[in-house]
Amino acid sequence: MVRKSCRCGHVMELELRTVVYAKKVEIRNVPVFACTDCVSYEVLPPVKPDLTECINTLGEQPVKQDVSFGERNELADLFHELLLAWPDATDREMEYRMQQAVEERINLLLDIMGYATKSGDPAWIETTERRLSQLSGFVWQEYFSNAV
Repeated sequence: MVRKSCRCGHVMELELRTVVYAKKVEIRNVPVFACTDCVSYEVLPPVKPDLTECINTLGEQPVKQDVSFGERNELADLFHELLLAWPDATDREMEYRMQQAVEERINLLLDIMGYATKSGDPAWIETTERRLSQLSGFVWQEYFSNAV
């Protein structure tokens, strides 16, 4: 279980939540820290810009839909996979597994980038670059140094 201290002094646990936007759009599997004591939550900082971008692209009057956040953010996708596979992992175990998963995903995306470049497909290259950028700066200690 990945945890950190809450401002109220209790523990926040990393969970995958569904964010509802404009009462019409459900954005599934958004990694957030949630505190059951003061009922506050924080979107995991490295995925927050992509969540904001996702909401902005939906517009003010979105149509009813269900969105998988993991399809828009590589870190969210990895957290989804790891939290499902190892729901009872300790912070240290999850740190190790996440570091491995990030490295493996970066290697996969670099291979994909090679194919995209060879094919000369600018949209594929741009998508792969965006996916790589979501992972390249992720450092566990930067976001989980407050772990308990």
